[in-house]
Amino acid sequence: MAQPSIFARIRAFFANIPLTSGAKVTPVAPGKDKDGIDNRMYGAGTDIDRSQSERYNDIQDTLEAWRKNPIARRIIGLVTAYVVGDGITISSRYKPLQDFIDEFWLNDNNIPLNQAEWCDELTRSGELFIVLFTDPIDGMTYLRAIPASSIDDVTWQEGDYKTELAYHQKTEDIKGKWWCSPHHPDAAKIETPIMLHFAINRPVGAVRGEGDLTPILKWLVRYSGWLEDRVRLNAGIRSFLWIVYAPRRMFEELKTRYARTPEPGSIIIAEEGAEKWEPVTPKLQAADAEMDGRALRWYMAAGSPGLALTDLGEAEDANQATATVMKDIRSRFLKRRQAYFTWMLGEITLKAYTRSRANRIANRRACTHRDLINEPPEISATDAMALATAANDLTTAITSLHQTLGDSTEFRQLALRMFGTFTEQNIPRQEAEQIISKGEKARAAQQTREDAQQRAATRRRTTPRNTIPRHKETAHDQTNDGPKGNGSITLR
Repeated sequence: MAQPSIFARIRAFFANIPLTSGAKVTPVAPGKDKDGIDNRMYGAGTDIDRSQSERYNDIQDTLEAWRKNPIARRIIGLVTAYVVGDGITISSRYKPLQDFIDEFWLNDNNIPLNQAEWCDELTRSGELFIVLFTDPIDGMTYLRAIPASSIDDVTWQEGDYKTELAYHQKTEDIKGKWWCSPHHPDAAKIETPIMLHFAINRPVGAVRGEGDLTPILKWLVRYSGWLEDRVRLNAGIRSFLWIVYAPRRMFEELKTRYARTPEPGSIIIAEEGAEKWEPVTPKLQAADAEMDGRALRWYMAAGSPGLALTDLGEAEDANQATATVMKDIRSRFLKRRQAYFTWMLGEITLKAYTRSRANRIANRRACTHRDLINEPPEISATDAMALATAANDLTTAITSLHQTLGDSTEFRQLALRMFGTFTEQNIPRQEAEQIISKGEKARAAQQTREDAQQRAATRRRTTPRNTIPRHKETAHDQTNDGPKGNGSITLR
């Protein structure tokens, strides 16, 4: 029989040490109840994710920068201004769903006003956690956003990190609070709140997202320190010293005379050649530091979410060509972010509708994103004008091509696809097929009516009239008396 190891013997020895009260010391493994550790150790996600402590510090630093750093506040504000704009609206042609949207969006949730706040949080933290509380009586769902910094653990289905099951939130209680995701087995209960998790800048294989300011956070701090030093030096440049050159015999006299600095505008009478005054000021060499500051700003702009120095109010070296290129880069990035944020609002709406549908007694069918009509604002008004011009030119070209090639279903599909491309509108395939199908039916019905009208006109022109010679017509009394007095004509 093998002897126990030295560590096992030491543990057994300390476990049997009698205390004054007669109790024994029993070791408790970390992570178990009464382990003596106040804060439970949670995982940080998958192997791709960063540690929880690092992520928490970045989120807190980003929040502090947003509060105190004007550049950080402007970057996040610009993203929200472009993505949300005047507000994103969602509607549906399915009346029960539209009725639910009208009630869900405009009750205590106030989604139109909360869009900017949610977009700020998503940009700062890279994540957004929304909790859905459903009233079991009326089936209405109410939303509450949870700070991403307070979520320190995410569990998912084994073998599938995309299927998240639960989220742990740090609270005043040591054990914290667990929230169920829609995939959790307990989420089917209407009284159980569920949490939705949305993330941006998330690498493949990771669970948690990254904020837009994370890559440039330390450079924001460095630029702030550099700028503060420049302000201090510029304040010091106004200070100067006077060096007075005089014969040695006059040193004591001059020290006594100028023990107190002369007031501005004072008149000093001195022997010619006896005194020589020379001011000494700091040489800051501001021109050399100007390029350093600009390099720092360019570095931060390169790491920002599709923005440039022109968006930060600096356009010294910009021209029409560079501004157009920068605008295109910004537009592409922000349209992608706007598409994700719009999808997020639709996902929240559909999850709330599903819970309401399961609770309320009504004949309502299940709905998907295909039942929603998303209407995000334009990224730029000039873009809308350019798209309108392009669509007009495209319509003229398609009309000419139609006259050359003729009409067909394939040509209509191509024309509709090109129209969506030029107007930058994503037309779903199902909706495009419905548009073409209904258009062909309407065109066929119109053609049928025109053919019927043409045939009727042809028959009227080609069919001879049944006429009678005048000499065989005899008009009888056209009075109203008797059977023959009704104004009729009788032929003999």
